[in-house]
Amino acid sequence: MVTATDELEQARYSAGEMTRLGMGGLARNIGYGTNKVFAADLLSGLTSSQALIGLVLGMEGLLGLILNPLTGWISDRYVTRFGRRRLFILASTPVAGILWVLFAGQRNLHLAIIFLVSFYFFEQIGATPLQAWMPDIVHKRNWGRASGIINLWWQVGNLLAFLPIPLLWKSIHSGAFWVVALIMIGAGLVTGLTVRERRAALHVTRSLTKLERTHWMSPDLAKYFVAQLMWWLAFEAIASFFTLFVIHTLHGTLIDSALGMTFFTISAVLVSVWFGRLYTRYPAKKILIVCLIAFGLIGLTGTFIRTILLAFLLLFIAGVFWGGIQVVSYPWGSDLLNQALPETADATEYYGLLYGVANLTQAGGLLVAAPVAGFMIGLQHGSYSAMFWVNVMAAIVGVVSLALVRERPTSGANLS
Repeated sequence: MVTATDELEQARYSAGEMTRLGMGGLARNIGYGTNKVFAADLLSGLTSSQALIGLVLGMEGLLGLILNPLTGWISDRYVTRFGRRRLFILASTPVAGILWVLFAGQRNLHLAIIFLVSFYFFEQIGATPLQAWMPDIVHKRNWGRASGIINLWWQVGNLLAFLPIPLLWKSIHSGAFWVVALIMIGAGLVTGLTVRERRAALHVTRSLTKLERTHWMSPDLAKYFVAQLMWWLAFEAIASFFTLFVIHTLHGTLIDSALGMTFFTISAVLVSVWFGRLYTRYPAKKILIVCLIAFGLIGLTGTFIRTILLAFLLLFIAGVFWGGIQVVSYPWGSDLLNQALPETADATEYYGLLYGVANLTQAGGLLVAAPVAGFMIGLQHGSYSAMFWVNVMAAIVGVVSLALVRERPTSGANLS
């Protein structure tokens, strides 16, 4: 149950504090993206076994499936004198940054594998507690604005990883990995040391048995998770084979592929704060349906485009709607959780579970996207344009799932 003191604490909304909270996401995403760009190539310099490289890289997803719900559950229930979420962040990207440098500079295969898998472990333990931290300390009337700022910095982390860091690597080589590590360490410490924790969380005495008896997973939340699974499937079906699509269908280069994803990310950055404001004016469900329909329609155009310039333009437009999905879906999950819980329940004891399951559905979408898209490409005799049909079909299923959610007057436009 939220007390008057809790309400006063949550009313202390600060855009600066949300920026500092967003630094934790920037730190994680620059590490996540840099790993995607360089890890396979670095491992290939130590072993010629593609099977071993694939196994090691796959540990990131496996650890995510296990750790995201687990760390969310733990951070909800086990409170220290430092708070619930803080220690997870302090133990995450600062340590992962050090491990990334140790991996990147390693010349022994066994040590390299140990450092990289350890990097994945520490990257994953902070993701869910970080997401659960915002609704802990921000009043729900400000969730949209907070999500806009936080997602802006998360997307900046992606942007840095996919173009500036590779360009920097061309100039200073291993020095670029030190830059990544320093950003991960510094940004993670900014979040872990400067963002307040909700004081009420330090005095939780509710028993685990009572928590487990509360039914928090409503049918509407289940539909929200299905939709989330679908939009990550829609996104990753394209991302998995985008480079090959650019090279073999559009006759472009690796740099063209990197530039395309850069345009996509830049547009998501530019619209983050705007969508955060829209969340306070219009029903979240309608915004998400519009964004997902648009994302699917733009995907449909991928089945017939044949020029790099048009691809760049469509990617920029698609990034707008993808940014909207990320910004709006983040606080809406908390809204749906609040309307599912009994009035006597303290929602802050469930945000970790909520985002743990959300990250689990995201991992599920990423896990199946490449095989499904590969199957569609095979059916079309190797045409990489076929991957866009997975995007379209996933978007349709996601829209249907969103349309079936019964949104009560507790979010977005109805908050004063």
